[in-house]
Amino acid sequence: MTENNYICAVKRNSQRLYLIAYSYTQNQCDAEDIMQNTFLKLWKNKTDFKNDEHIDRWLTRVCVNECKDFFKLSFRKSVPLDDAKFITSYDEHFNIDLFNAVSSLKKKERLAVHLFYYEELPITEIASLMKTTEGTVKSLLHRARKSLRAKLGDEWINE
Repeated sequence: MTENNYICAVKRNSQRLYLIAYSYTQNQCDAEDIMQNTFLKLWKNKTDFKNDEHIDRWLTRVCVNECKDFFKLSFRKSVPLDDAKFITSYDEHFNIDLFNAVSSLKKKERLAVHLFYYEELPITEIASLMKTTEGTVKSLLHRARKSLRAKLGDEWINE
């Protein structure tokens, strides 16, 4: 991978991977560490990628795996930060109530919701990324929707 291709991949995927990592960790610093590890693995990787989409999918897979590995670390202390509300890179359609409600979901439900709604990945790919079955992903999404509906009512569906 050339330096120029790497820079383009970082620019194209930074915000997306940060949001995946943050949705999993609920901590800005931890999300940044995961994102950094993900891009470091890309730089060291010797794979010949077919195209940009192949790179993007590979980065998503690595990021999800980094998130899972992060929670296996014995020295890790969980200190949730409420700082994502202050991120200014969201567009005018950003709904803070929806963000807070999604953030309050269980870790696996939160990741499934993020990958399905924000990354627009199909259930089959989410199941592959999460190393689970399609049925489990559907159940996670069903429980998440039920929880979001209880917290927000039906208005969130139109957001």
